[in-house]
Amino acid sequence: MRCPNCQMEVEPGKPVCGYCGAPMYAGQQNQPYPPPVYGGYYPPPAPYPPPGYGYYPPQSSGTPIAAGVLLLIGGILALIDGVIVLALGSLAGSLVPEAGAIYAVCGALVMVFGILGLLGGIVALQRKLWALALVGAIFCMLSIGPYFISSILGLIALILVAISKNEFQ
Repeated sequence: MRCPNCQMEVEPGKPVCGYCGAPMYAGQQNQPYPPPVYGGYYPPPAPYPPPGYGYYPPQSSGTPIAAGVLLLIGGILALIDGVIVLALGSLAGSLVPEAGAIYAVCGALVMVFGILGLLGGIVALQRKLWALALVGAIFCMLSIGPYFISSILGLIALILVAISKNEFQ
């Protein structure tokens, strides 16, 4: 006979089901599939597979986001430093013409490095184009910035981007 609760085969004459503990009645017919008893005890579902079995999607961390924020801050500081160097170049150019040209080239380079740092920060926040984020971190590190803050932020971002390669598309 079948248990009306869990549908398992039960020996005739037993007062309760050996699987789920539901009461068995003497006059119960041997129905192939009796209607389920709602609100009763159901056996627990099959256990989940042990860890390491099957496919588990990779965990994402905040490392690329932290790197992107650092690169954005470092890129903005590098752009500000580039503007300051250009302004000093125009001031120095009025005194020594050759110094103005050197300051202009240095200021333009720092601004280009800052733009590349900003671009690397944007793609790091989006977790796309790992190589561009890495290049942006390198150029942000080379931009020097005020009191080497951009370089320090670029170095930290470079490490964070390098260790989070598998989180990029």
